[in-house]
Amino acid sequence: MFDVSRTRRDFPILSSRVNGKPLVYLDNAATTHKPRVVMDSVARFYKLQNSNVHRGSHTLSNVATTEFENARKIAASFIGSPDPAHVIWTKGATEAANLLAYSLGDLLIKPEDVILVSTMEHHANLVPWQQTALRKGATLIPVPLTDEQTLDISAYESLLKKHRPKIVALTHVSNALGVINPVEQCCHLAKQYHATTVIDGSQAIAHLSVDVKQLGCDFYFFSGHKCYAPGGVGVLWGKEDLLKAMPVWQCGGEMIKHVSFDHTEFNDLPFKFEAGTPPIASVLGLAAALEYLSTLDRQAVQAHESALRRFVVDSLQQYSAIKVYAPFAENVGIVSLSISGLHHQDAAFLLDEHGIAVRTGHHCAMPLMESLSIQGTLRASFALYNTREEAETFVAHIIDLLSSTMASNQPIKPNSDQTIEATLPAISFPDANKLVELDQRLAAEAQQNKLALLLSQADHPSLLPQSYHCDQNRISGCESDVWLVCQKLEVNGQLFFNFAVNSNAKIMQGLSLWVLSFLQGKTASEIQRFDVTEALYSRGLHRFISPSRTNGLHAIVETIKAYTC
Repeated sequence: MFDVSRTRRDFPILSSRVNGKPLVYLDNAATTHKPRVVMDSVARFYKLQNSNVHRGSHTLSNVATTEFENARKIAASFIGSPDPAHVIWTKGATEAANLLAYSLGDLLIKPEDVILVSTMEHHANLVPWQQTALRKGATLIPVPLTDEQTLDISAYESLLKKHRPKIVALTHVSNALGVINPVEQCCHLAKQYHATTVIDGSQAIAHLSVDVKQLGCDFYFFSGHKCYAPGGVGVLWGKEDLLKAMPVWQCGGEMIKHVSFDHTEFNDLPFKFEAGTPPIASVLGLAAALEYLSTLDRQAVQAHESALRRFVVDSLQQYSAIKVYAPFAENVGIVSLSISGLHHQDAAFLLDEHGIAVRTGHHCAMPLMESLSIQGTLRASFALYNTREEAETFVAHIIDLLSSTMASNQPIKPNSDQTIEATLPAISFPDANKLVELDQRLAAEAQQNKLALLLSQADHPSLLPQSYHCDQNRISGCESDVWLVCQKLEVNGQLFFNFAVNSNAKIMQGLSLWVLSFLQGKTASEIQRFDVTEALYSRGLHRFISPSRTNGLHAIVETIKAYTC
């Protein structure tokens, strides 16, 4: 029986409070928290062993090298690798995928060849292969999904037979949906057509027992930070014959045997692909994390995580306004959902007020979102330290959000097919003075009240009417839909600009109006001087709006500035 309460004591951060509430951390698919043994391992290295590895002539270096290479053995054993030399340290899954796309791609891919990926790939296991295909004159083809949002094995077999791809790159587990792909079956089928198989195990490694020999893949990679290890380290495992045949990727120290001005002889495996000083402390932390996982009953942990997800899915599927994606597929513990009438960004901000950490957006899987005809989802992802009480808290607050949404006015719905005609209603451009008052109130509010003030602007009387929500007014570069209309006024030979804006996300409605508080009724030169990043910091908004979430604001400001040129 898995004892979650005992396990939670190994993770100090779980006793934290966020916005005055106990932390409910459900963003484990993005990164997991670290147990004490991992932090102790990193601290011990810096306190007692800090030295560069390999080729050292002193005790500290020799000790560090021994620990470093022992970590490689631990990683190899954890994934069933027959030889530690087949384990390559990387900065993470993204670097591993790029290494393979460039080095393996150079070895295998020729013009008119085919690379097969799945529709649910993370960008890290898609874009590198896409760029290799473009560079080599090859073709990238996606495997579609079934109506249940699982990999379409029948279509996969057909694509293998039709195109005989040189490389098949698949995710073991979808980071956006949590769906477990039948990678052992996929690798077996690919081998029938002599394809080289690459498996992204980033979302699998913390949840599933992985044996690369049993899977039958040629390459397997994962990041440390998603399996309770530090950031900045990952593992790439590959078959010896392919690793030896692949050309080097990065050049520098450690990956060489001998260098002259005429010639360089490269090092043996695994050092051939480990140029420069490695992330030594992170490697040791990763080894500690893998050893920690090995002390647990992995099957019991997996059953615990699956039970949490099953409870959430069963609870939320009772509501027709809540859409759960891939609800019945085999899953590691990820719930990806949308709430009718409530933008996922707004839902995440509101959950955060109650200490609940989730992730929203496209989850670095834009083609998947496009295939589902959505912009993004709200994703709750469970880990071994999450509890039934936390799952119940999440469900209760999702239901509260749904109730609040249904009780409020009808949500804004984009009407992309509509065009502007002369008969459209007049636009009530927001008053510049009242917008300035909004900024003044925001500056004066306590940090915990700023978000509520921004969300309340959804009732602003001068938001751009729905009739103007069309493609020609839509701003590109925003995760949510944002529409903007410009008005130019000439006064005494001086040109001034007014704007009306709206969004299908309440948080963007509030932020857009706040941006206008600096720009409404201003001249072109005044508008061009505006720095939105400086404004965010001056009002303390950067504390709850991540840099990636500010992309939409930058897109709005750039669009406004373009109107004034």
